[in-house]
This record gives sequence, structure tokens and C-alpha cells, in this order.
Amino acid sequence: MNTWLLRPFTYIAGSKALLTGWAIMLITSVVAYFSKTHFDGAIDAHVGATVLPYFIYLLEALIAWGCMVLACYAAAAIFARTSFRLIDIAGTLALARAPLLLIALINFAMPATVDPTAINPMVIVLALVCLPVFVWMLVLMYQAFSISTNLKGTKAVIIFIAALLVAEVVSKVLMHFTFPLMIS
Repeated sequence: MNTWLLRPFTYIAGSKALLTGWAIMLITSVVAYFSKTHFDGAIDAHVGATVLPYFIYLLEALIAWGCMVLACYAAAAIFARTSFRLIDIAGTLALARAPLLLIALINFAMPATVDPTAINPMVIVLALVCLPVFVWMLVLMYQAFSISTNLKGTKAVIIFIAALLVAEVVSKVLMHFTFPLMIS
């Protein structure tokens, strides 16, 4: 059971992981739409924002995932000494985003009248409940990267963190410039 929760990529990778990950991302975007949860970055989540058209929630997921895939692929192309496949990186990183479904479900507990930017007990409790889920997702993303690219140890951790930061910045910039054009 522990292996399935922390290292599922030893059992599933490639196109099977990609299709499963995309299906979970689709379900997550629907739940996020109804729980008003925005995943507007490679590792971001915000709740209580104004309700936007559904396709924005789906695009947030695709942009965040796509930026992470491209950043990890570029990092692996530069630093990996062995061969790797883009489909493995894309599939395992899609599947690694599965814990976000729990975040979207947890955010149904956020009262509609609470300002999510205000510091109050309900927001703090929900943030503390969501924190282990985000940590789990980061562990899965690292495992996806490490297994798919055959990078190990401290070098892999540093490269992954750098790719994660690049993906976060690029996804934020893409969403910032893309969404205002689509909504107006």
C-alpha cells in the first residue's frame, strides 16, 4: 500500500499513466469548478475566487501540467546521462497531480461567506488539512521525475527543484497573460 501511495510509477508509466492522469485532471477540474478552487500554477491552489467559465479551470490544469512536463524534460535533456522518454515524464507527472482532487474536494468545506484571503480559524484549518496533500503531490512529482529520467540523489533533487521553480514562474506568466484575453 505504501508503495502505491508514494511510488506508483514503479507500476504504471507511459501512455497508461498519461491517460489515467488526464482523466483525474479532468475530474479534478470539474470538482474545482464547483468548489471554486483554482490551481493557477504548477503548485498553486486558491479557493473562493470568483466563478469563471469551466474551460478556465481545465486550462489551468493543462497549463500547469504542461509547464511542469516541459521544464522537467528540458532539465533531463541537459543533465540526464541515460535515455528517457517524453511519454514517461508526461504520464507520470500527470498522474502525480492526482492529490489535487483531494484539495478540490476539501475546499467544499470553505464557507461561501468567508474571505479566503482573510486570516481566520476556518482558513487556517483548511490550509493545515491541505498541506500534507500538497507535500504528497510534491513527493509524487519528484518520484515521477526521478524514475522517468533515471536521475537519483542530491543532483536529482536540485534539478527537480529548479525545474519546479521554472514551471511555476512560466505557468503563472502564461496564465496571467492568457486568461484576461479569453475572458474579455
